Amino acid sequence: MSRPVFHAVITVMLSDGELTMEERRLAIKLGSLLFKGDELDTEPKLIYDAVVAGEPVEGGRVIDKQERLDICRKMIETAYVNSSLSQDELAAIAMLRSAMVITEGEILEVKADIYRDLEREVEPKLLGKVREDIRNMFQKVDNIIDSILPKKGD
Repeated sequence: MSRPVFHAVITVMLSDGELTMEERRLAIKLGSLLFKGDELDTEPKLIYDAVVAGEPVEGGRVIDKQERLDICRKMIETAYVNSSLSQDELAAIAMLRSAMVITEGEILEVKADIYRDLEREVEPKLLGKVREDIRNMFQKVDNIIDSILPKKGD
């Protein structure tokens, strides 16, 4: 559901008490991906206020698998545009992945799509560097997810 996903990500972003410009950019992007029309004008602010007040939210629009993967991909691409990703931004991407229940197999699909597009869009001289940067970002997000999810066998 769209509302709890936005709530979870904003909660992580506000864990230190403030939204940086980069976090705001991610929040705006996520809002535009999750909410359409009149909802876009009201839902992000209502959910932000709920997070600040410590209140839960429920409901919203059901997000199918393909849209979940598209949202995840677009958020990763938006985060990557900011070349100096903060720990909070990485945590927000990790929470998005967790809140949208994106599996290991599905994240591999997203990674493959991103790498495939890099081949088409990035100048060959820069391709290796951009690929390495993205791979490092994925590794950092995976490390955050590993640190918050229970270990198998626990």
